[in-house]
Amino acid sequence: MHSSSYLSLPLAALFANLLAGCGDSIGNCKGSQYTQEVELTPEEWSEFQRNNPSGPPDPNGTTTGSDAVTTGASTTDASTTDASTTDASTTDASTTDADASTTDASTTDAGASTTDATGGEALSEAEACALVCKHRVDEFEKPLDCEVTQEATKVIVACTLPAYCEGRRHACVTSRGERAEADPAGAWLARAAHDEAASVHAFRSLARELAAWGAPAELLARIDAAVADEVRHAEVVADAARARGAEVTPPAHVALAVRELLAIAVENAVEGCVRETWAALSAAHQARFAAEPALRTMYEEIAADEARHAELAWAIDAWLMGQLDAAGRDAVASARRAAIAELQASLGLLEEPALRVLGLPPAATAVRLCGELDAALWSRAA
Repeated sequence: MHSSSYLSLPLAALFANLLAGCGDSIGNCKGSQYTQEVELTPEEWSEFQRNNPSGPPDPNGTTTGSDAVTTGASTTDASTTDASTTDASTTDASTTDADASTTDASTTDAGASTTDATGGEALSEAEACALVCKHRVDEFEKPLDCEVTQEATKVIVACTLPAYCEGRRHACVTSRGERAEADPAGAWLARAAHDEAASVHAFRSLARELAAWGAPAELLARIDAAVADEVRHAEVVADAARARGAEVTPPAHVALAVRELLAIAVENAVEGCVRETWAALSAAHQARFAAEPALRTMYEEIAADEARHAELAWAIDAWLMGQLDAAGRDAVASARRAAIAELQASLGLLEEPALRVLGLPPAATAVRLCGELDAALWSRAA
């Protein structure tokens, strides 16, 4: 029987010990990554390459580019071609210099925008790819990575984005809750509120699956209690987001059939034992270092609840590992180690000073805390 004896003390106490070495600098930790694919028709992809995310003009000849993007100093609309704009100088479609065969826009830096055969602005593949991610995936401003695969009848854009560690996820949750808001702290809270609400669906689906596999009643009761916690978290974090003028997106989810135990165990190891455990430690840091007393109070309650949820994840892990054979247990352990490595690699990727008000650990502190958490907990469970 697999044992959780490596939890030598309550996680809240472990987190307090780890945070005892923290200074008062605060910053941003944005967690892991995920990749989402967008399928486009060749015509749609062509419009993105023309810097026109809203699609082609309508048959009456009027433009539909209400959300078109201006890149640098260049702007193209239906009536003028201004691709050769540089700094304060402008050359429109009816005026050229002495050398009519060339314009300033025909010579650009590597990967920058050019002018297409129709005189419109032609984005590089990387720029068009990022534009697709911005307009088709959760309104995320800039992906960490972006790849384009062109086929005969479709174009696949793969957007790699940060996957924040705010609560437990489940295969039933299909949205990420990222929004473009004027206030970065409000946007972060809005996304966190989405994730807290998503955790409600995650826990309910997990309880249904574990009940079908005969899990102990004590574990199921603890999951029910976690659902009530997450409902409360979603409400208070949403209130904090709206106080900053941000709009909160409800999570999208689908019903799933009961999965095999190995799939449930792998997801629990990644989402619960790694990401939820890290989120609980991060919330404990916010409870100490958020700039506003109301935020510190909010995160003090959330941190205590999330520490219990993380302990629940480890208890579920112990029961599931007892149901699996050696190969299954090895697969779960490998998935957990991969998730830890992904988290550790991601912590220094993004640093946003505007989010320091929320008390998130700065990148250097996050990397240190993650390493210490690994030594104190994760490595002992490997």
